[in-house]
Amino acid sequence: MAKPKSRKGGFSLGRWFRSEADAVPLALIMLSSPQLPLTTLKEVRSLGFDYLPDPEELAAGDVRLDGLSDRMRKVLEAAVATQRSGSRAALDERLRDVLAELRTTLETADYNISNLYSLVSTFTSTVPATIVATMALIGGGVATTALALAAVGLVLALVSGLVIYPFEFGVPTPPWRTYLPLLSVLPIYLLLWWLKVEAPLTLALALGSVPTSIIHFWWTRSELKKLDKARDMVRVAARSVGNPYHALVREKLISEPEDLLSSEWRGFARAATLGLWQVLLHGGYENLRRLEEYISQILEFVKRLRSKTRVFLLYAVVEAAIVGAIYAVVVASGALLQGGGEWMARTGITGAGIRELREWIDPILAVTSLTLAAATAGAREGRPHLLPQYLPLCAGSVWLSWVLAAAWAPTLFK
Repeated sequence: MAKPKSRKGGFSLGRWFRSEADAVPLALIMLSSPQLPLTTLKEVRSLGFDYLPDPEELAAGDVRLDGLSDRMRKVLEAAVATQRSGSRAALDERLRDVLAELRTTLETADYNISNLYSLVSTFTSTVPATIVATMALIGGGVATTALALAAVGLVLALVSGLVIYPFEFGVPTPPWRTYLPLLSVLPIYLLLWWLKVEAPLTLALALGSVPTSIIHFWWTRSELKKLDKARDMVRVAARSVGNPYHALVREKLISEPEDLLSSEWRGFARAATLGLWQVLLHGGYENLRRLEEYISQILEFVKRLRSKTRVFLLYAVVEAAIVGAIYAVVVASGALLQGGGEWMARTGITGAGIRELREWIDPILAVTSLTLAAATAGAREGRPHLLPQYLPLCAGSVWLSWVLAAAWAPTLFK
């Protein structure tokens, strides 16, 4: 079976991620459409798939696939093979393999995401509690170590959240302008620093991220509701008696067919609406049952995973509180070293590390809160860059815990 040739071209990370997210939705659209797959691609290419090769170039065998994900390549190769043979059997068989591979990924997603969160937790509380507490008593370098450990956790959260979470199921990325309110963090920090508020950077992150957190929370809920609505439309159309379009209008799900082409639909919701549009346009109502089955499975997985990971938000808040308390106790333990004099020096125990930790505690707490917020966003939304959604709780928790514990911890060493 001939395969499309690939011309060498520059690699674009954004294009790769986009194709990875679009591979399964495009497969669902092709499976739903009664037309040949490349004909379907030609019709929907301007509706969010314009970065893909031209269908005529695909059919000719001279296309540029270098920057696409392996999953998207499989979908396009299956489309080309079907177009050349004229038989949809090849398309059904190869695209079912792609969907079966996705199911395998979903079966291990819960386990992998839980492990990711445990790993990030290790670099934000367990390891720092052991290493930093020890280093604080024997000399310098403690602040660098604490920052490095928190930074490692942040990198793990950012990278692993994208790799482990099935990318297709992640919440679509909100517009970049929704991050603009984060610019308020700087003036808030300067005000808090001028007022001599404890740990001003950490508190500024908590306060300055509130507007973006609210916007992203609304965005996430909106996208999930759209997926619900898209599934309902396919279900109504699949179970209708007679013309599915009349059933959709009667249920007030759409007012005209063009509603299915709206740019508001993204991800799997777009796959459902474009697949439905193809059926309304070209017939093949029997394909709606299969589309409903796939979309229902996808929605069930998304809801199940979000339900299981809801507890991660609680874990993040508790983890942040523990970290703040740990550092407060370590800093307060410096009272034991006062008056130790020459005897303490001979044992190698000094107060230099504790003083250094106290000076750098604000950026350490700030990076820790970013790490926990990114880990939570990666585990729940599959998009670590949605961390502002959880930053107010994480940064607020670590700041409040630090302030309260810093006031109480000295009583332990009197």
